[in-house]
Amino acid sequence: MIGAVTISTGGPAAATPARRVGTTAYPQLLRTPWHRWWRPLLGVLFAAVVLVATGIAVVLAAMIASAVQEGSLDISPDSLSPDTPLGLLANDLVIAGLIPAAVLAVLVVHRSPVGRLFSVVGRVRWRWLLLCSGIAVVFVLVFYGLSSFVDVPGGGTSAPGAATVAGLLLVIAVSTPLQSAGEEVGFRGYLSQAVASWFSRPVVGTAAAGLASAGLFALAHGGQDPWLFADRFCFGLTSSWLAWRTGGLEASVALHAVNNLVSLGVTAVTSSIEDSLTSSSLDWRSALIDVAMMIGYAVAVDRFARRRALDRVATPLPDRDSRRSALSRSSRVGYPDPRSSTPSPTGEEPPWGMG
Repeated sequence: MIGAVTISTGGPAAATPARRVGTTAYPQLLRTPWHRWWRPLLGVLFAAVVLVATGIAVVLAAMIASAVQEGSLDISPDSLSPDTPLGLLANDLVIAGLIPAAVLAVLVVHRSPVGRLFSVVGRVRWRWLLLCSGIAVVFVLVFYGLSSFVDVPGGGTSAPGAATVAGLLLVIAVSTPLQSAGEEVGFRGYLSQAVASWFSRPVVGTAAAGLASAGLFALAHGGQDPWLFADRFCFGLTSSWLAWRTGGLEASVALHAVNNLVSLGVTAVTSSIEDSLTSSSLDWRSALIDVAMMIGYAVAVDRFARRRALDRVATPLPDRDSRRSALSRSSRVGYPDPRSSTPSPTGEEPPWGMG
């Protein structure tokens, strides 16, 4: 706990030991009084099952839509390519399935408030998310401006037709924020909190969660050269640092969403989205510029968070004993406390009619 203070319950309960109430950083929010070592393992497995189920449902729905669109049950693999609006939508929604998977894992396995998956205040802080998005736009545009001076080999794929480009841009605007939020909720949210819950020391738990989340996030993107892996790993570390420093996922979601919106939008107009998504290499100069952009964004967001006195920690959930005590007190609402055996000095009958 950070900054723990001791309080007394007061009244007749003053004889009971005082409870320690403190604050909890975002990565430690799943380390509740009913945490057990096996819950993170079961939770990750449960989330994986939900993710696979939602992914299958999305792909089947996309195949049915493609069959209706083509007027034939003979569905070609190219019909669900990310270079088509339907294929890109399906790809984004499969990844966005990380959100319900994480939410259900927190609710069912960890028995914890779902809102704390998003921030320490138990909800998405929308104004803060919008402010971070504005900051992200500035840094991402500067990054792409500087990257335009880097001569990156490759490319050569022709852009699709105007109708396809319009459909792709519409899908990017609608579903890419969901896809970006899904990755942040899954990796920087649930996975980080699950790993951190194994450690009683917040600093150790936060560091372990950041490394595990960044490593698995980079590996989840498939084969890649060292520079591309390092770029994604640094993004994961930066996002984990932001979640810890700001007490939620809004800052990392904003950067992820704005970056993907700009990159996919440019790619849709100029070349192939599928080639971009399956790229396995990155120029070292672009990687360095990208990492510098991440650091600059993180520093700027941290300064804004401190100026706004943003909530960065949460009060811990009550333990089971205090919850049972509260339920016991609430069950006696409308009834008097136990009476003394000493008669009333006035000799009158008690007001509730039982003497």
